[in-house]
Amino acid sequence: MEYYLLLAGVICMLVEMVVPGFGIFGITGIICLTGGSYFVMGGGWTALLVLAGFYLLVALLIAFLCVYLPKESKWNPFVLWFKQKNDAGYTGSKNLSALLGKEGVALTVLRPAGTVLVEGKRFDVISLGDFIPKDTLVKIVKVEGSKVFVDAVR
Repeated sequence: MEYYLLLAGVICMLVEMVVPGFGIFGITGIICLTGGSYFVMGGGWTALLVLAGFYLLVALLIAFLCVYLPKESKWNPFVLWFKQKNDAGYTGSKNLSALLGKEGVALTVLRPAGTVLVEGKRFDVISLGDFIPKDTLVKIVKVEGSKVFVDAVR
């Protein structure tokens, strides 16, 4: 009987691995494995204490990992291991501050975002006003990182 419980627990855990989510198969698998282990160890208080100690150890290990691992970037796949420094050639975006004060022509309608042509190059910009028609002469009045702000030349 106890070996059937262990087998059912292993099968339920395998199904849970194929169909992810801590659902009915995972809970049933844990219950079957616990019951089967209890009976294989002969039952009684000794088996109960061994299982309780095992589950306490697993809970402490999971708690330790939840506290420790988030602080280590090598365990987090969303965090870079090494800093990417500008002097090593890494940049987030081009330095567009040299465009400040230059004039160009609106290639599209700016309401408020659009495209302008400055010195033969296309740039995505944002107008400070609400609407600037196509082919209007514009001037770059502000640059914030990769955002370029223009205003119509009057």
